[in-house]
Amino acid sequence: MPKISIIIPAYNEEKYIEKTLHSVKKQTMPDYEVIVVANGCTDKTEEILKKNNDAKMRHLSLPKANVSVARNAGALNAQATVLLFLDADTQLDNNALELMLQHFDKQHSVATTKARPDLPSWKYSLALGLKNIYNQTHLYQGCSGALLCRKEDFHSVGGYNPEIAVREHRKLILKLRQQGKYHCLPTTVTTSMRRYQQWGLGKLLWFWTKQWVNDQRGELKGKEYEVVR
Repeated sequence: MPKISIIIPAYNEEKYIEKTLHSVKKQTMPDYEVIVVANGCTDKTEEILKKNNDAKMRHLSLPKANVSVARNAGALNAQATVLLFLDADTQLDNNALELMLQHFDKQHSVATTKARPDLPSWKYSLALGLKNIYNQTHLYQGCSGALLCRKEDFHSVGGYNPEIAVREHRKLILKLRQQGKYHCLPTTVTTSMRRYQQWGLGKLLWFWTKQWVNDQRGELKGKEYEVVR
């Protein structure tokens, strides 16, 4: 039985999924399984998954693109008691799993990590630096691209809401906080800046601000958030 199940939803991720899987294979803690859920892919993602298949990886295929449905499907097939939801464009540090399991205490019901950009730019470093501060100080309690919880808690709160197209991590975090505390773990993931490149920093910061305001009001909005996963 693995100690942790890594669930990766993948929608047209041919440019990113191989790097993500490679970061998992380099882990210092080898007692894991990987479940990649390809949902509605029309590119070479599934070909890449078949090429990278090994004894620790399972590949599920869904006909329609829905990141929350994909994550829920992965959780239903997970064997471990601890779940790590990892975005397909997000890479783990080599000792990430080891540190996650070491610092995810019984008092915690949900956790994320710090994040760094995959491109060398002060704008990207500043944006993710602010996001790290928000999560570490619990000012917002969001997700870096990696979210950790226990399988029992995940299923008890109903998992991800498939009707939400934006801030699905945040909604799950709010539900899991009813089971225990939120924590920002002492490890860092490297995540894609494609959203920042697509929108520009100004638009993205404005979007985050609007979503924070909506969050304070208890609203879930954000239909203008184009799908990139």
